[in-house]
Amino acid sequence: MANKLKKDKLKTAIFLGAGASAAEGAPIQTNLFKDYFKLIRSRDRHATAEHERELATFFALMFDIDVDNDNLDKALFPTFEEALGVLDLADLKNESFKDFTNINFASNSGRINFLRLYLVYLMADIINNSLRTSKNIHRDLIRKLKSNGDLAKTIFISTNYDILCDNAIQDQYPSNKIDYGVEFVNYKEGSFERPDQDSIKLLKLHGSLNWLYCPTCNILRITPYEKGVYKLMVDPSSSYCRKCETVYSPIIVPPTFYKDLSKVFLSQVWNRAENELSEVEHLIFCGYSFPDADIHIKYLIKRIQKNRRNPQSLKITVINNHTGKKAETKDEEKLRFKRFLGNNVNYTDWGFEDFAKKPKIVM
Repeated sequence: MANKLKKDKLKTAIFLGAGASAAEGAPIQTNLFKDYFKLIRSRDRHATAEHERELATFFALMFDIDVDNDNLDKALFPTFEEALGVLDLADLKNESFKDFTNINFASNSGRINFLRLYLVYLMADIINNSLRTSKNIHRDLIRKLKSNGDLAKTIFISTNYDILCDNAIQDQYPSNKIDYGVEFVNYKEGSFERPDQDSIKLLKLHGSLNWLYCPTCNILRITPYEKGVYKLMVDPSSSYCRKCETVYSPIIVPPTFYKDLSKVFLSQVWNRAENELSEVEHLIFCGYSFPDADIHIKYLIKRIQKNRRNPQSLKITVINNHTGKKAETKDEEKLRFKRFLGNNVNYTDWGFEDFAKKPKIVM
């Protein structure tokens, strides 16, 4: 009986990175701006939205890119990380750029904070557009895990903002409630079921496109099946707190060095992730390259690796291949994982779609 109990407690954590969403059709970080401004050009509009005009000005003045007239395929865009990083650091240091100021008494001040918000909306817009149809890879994975009897012993950790994994779970197994590791006001209202011990754990470390934050009431609302952050952009007048009528804000941490994890909700998610991962015996990275900017993730993984009784007991598998991936890129990535986590890393030639079809072989 003791051995059976121990077996039942074994856990696997599936860590979903940007590559898992890219396999479904989401834009990769390096193409995010190019794809977005191509999308803007394709839309039939008589007038450009305010945030689109401001973003066009930002790229023109800060990076010498004319998003309205330049050849976007040849334009050398900064990464999302770089564009948001300079704004985050300016805000952190309470400094300004010549054309983009922080908060002061001038009537046009605060452009840095608005741009940070607009870049989040940009990301929500392009993800919403690119994932109108998907390959159902997340659904395949959830279905296979369920049929193999592994779903109940698996937790999901995600750095992605999209709701692909959320919907894959809720669409196929509506009776299996999702435990996000955070408190939503929906629980008190009865509009979203509170998780229990049998719920599937999905911990989204960087926030989510279906989480809306009221800075007045300090509450978090979930919009099931709907990207509430995208709705904020297209219809802000309908996206307000029912209690105080404050317009909601997104709760999203950008992929930069300067992460603001001070909000209590994200702190709860990160603490829960550490507690859950400390009991995991197998950590599977899917579509994640272990980038240098994610020092917070590296710190988390190092803690759960070294603070256990036997650090070597944590099995680590990396699934991050895709068609056309260069050999030197794979070699550099493999080195990053092994340099930081040791030789107990199984770096595979599998892609996320391969894993979704046959997760039992890896697990």
